[in-house]
Amino acid sequence: MNGQTRKSYRLILMGCLLTLSLIAFSQLNEPSVVRSNVWSCLNVRSDHDVNAVSVGCLASGTPVTVIDAVPFWRQIKFGNNQVGWAAKKFIEPLSPETAGDSADTSIPDSAFLTVHFVDVGQGDAIWIQTYDDGIDGNGKFEGYSIVIDGGPYSSDNSNPLLPYMESLGYHGASIEALIVTHPHTDHFSGAETISRHFSINNYYDPGYPSQLSSYGAFLSAMKTRAKNIHIGLQNFGQINWGSELKVEVLYAWNGDPQHVLGADNTLVNNSSIVLRIQYGQHVFLFMGDAEGKNRENDAATPRYVEKILLETVPGRLKANVLKIAHHGSETSSTLPFIEAVDPDIVIVESGRKNFSGTFLPDSSALRRYCSHNPNIKIYRTDQNDSQTARTERDAVDGDNIIIRTNGKGQLQVQAFDGGRPFTGNFCNN
Repeated sequence: MNGQTRKSYRLILMGCLLTLSLIAFSQLNEPSVVRSNVWSCLNVRSDHDVNAVSVGCLASGTPVTVIDAVPFWRQIKFGNNQVGWAAKKFIEPLSPETAGDSADTSIPDSAFLTVHFVDVGQGDAIWIQTYDDGIDGNGKFEGYSIVIDGGPYSSDNSNPLLPYMESLGYHGASIEALIVTHPHTDHFSGAETISRHFSINNYYDPGYPSQLSSYGAFLSAMKTRAKNIHIGLQNFGQINWGSELKVEVLYAWNGDPQHVLGADNTLVNNSSIVLRIQYGQHVFLFMGDAEGKNRENDAATPRYVEKILLETVPGRLKANVLKIAHHGSETSSTLPFIEAVDPDIVIVESGRKNFSGTFLPDSSALRRYCSHNPNIKIYRTDQNDSQTARTERDAVDGDNIIIRTNGKGQLQVQAFDGGRPFTGNFCNN
C-alpha cells in the first residue's frame, strides 16, 4: 500500500468513525429499552469491559437512558439513577411510536384518567375510569371502566363499592376488565357483587389453586357472567385499555417450583397480580397483597414477590402512586423495594379488622416510607377510624381517595375522612 492509498484509507476511516460518533451522539439522552433478545437479563457493568464488576442485571423491556457511547458499549442510566455500561447490541432506542415512558403529547389537557380507591373496610376495591372522547372504536380514550378487587362484602346491601359506582355510573354499565388479584375473601367477595350488576367484558385471575368453596363458587359465576375469561398469567395476553395507556402485568402467580413464595396465607398473598399503568408522565403501581418479607424479618432484605420484582423488572417499579401491598402490613415494603418505587403518593386500603391484636396498616411499614421521603403523601381508607373507635363494619364510612391525572403536571387528589374532604399531615401524623 503506497502513501497516497494509506492517506485515502485513513480519511475514509476517520469519516466512518465520525459518522458512527455522530450516530451515537444523536442517541444520547434518548429513551431506550433493553432488547428482547437478552438471554435472561442484561449485565450492566462498572466499565466498558466484560471483566468489569456487574452493577445490575436488567430484564428485557427495562427502560434505560443512554448517556455516553464507545464502540460496542453504551453507558446507561437505569433504575433509581444508577449508571453503568451495557453491550450496545442489547440496547434499542425507542421510536416515538413505542416510547411509552415519555410524555404523550397527544393527551389533551382535559383528558383525565381517574382512579378511585374506595373505602370497603378491610379489603381492596379500586375503580379506574379512562377518558372518553366520544368516538367509539378508535382505539383510544374509550371511556373504559376497570375494577381491581371488590372488598369483603358480597351482598347488595353491604357492599359499599356497588352504590359508589352506581352513583357515578349506571346499573348494567360495561366494565372492560374485572381483576381479582388473588383468592382471599377481602378481594373477591365484593367483586362477585359487581359482576351481578354490571356487564363484564374481561375477567382476570392469577389462577392460584385455592381450595375455598366460596372461591370455587365465585369462579363458576365469573365463567358464566364474563364474556372473556383470563385465568393464569399465560392467558392474560396483551392488555389494551386504549393506546393512551401502557398496561403491564409485572407479576402474577405462575406456580412455585422453587418454593420461594411461602406457605398458607403467605403463599396466597404472593400469588397476587401486580399491575403497572402508565398515563403520560404518571405511573400507578398496584401491588395486591404481594409481600416482601415475614413479619419478623429485617426490612433490609427483600423476599417473596418484592425480591422477584427487584430481580426481574427493577426499572419498571418507579411509580408516582403506589397502592401499598397487603393493606400496609409489616410483611410489605422492604427498604430496597421502597427505594426502587420511590413513590410520591402511597395509598393504604385498610379497615379495622382485628388480626390477633394487630390492626393494619402497621405503623412500622409506613415509617419506612416517611424515612425514605419525609414529603411523601400517605392516604388511607381507614382515616381516623382508630381515633373514633370504629368497629370492623362501621369503619366503612366513606374514607375514599380519588386521584385524577391528564398525564402531566401535578396529580389531583381528593381524599375524604368520613365522607368529608380531608388533607392531612401525612408523615407528621
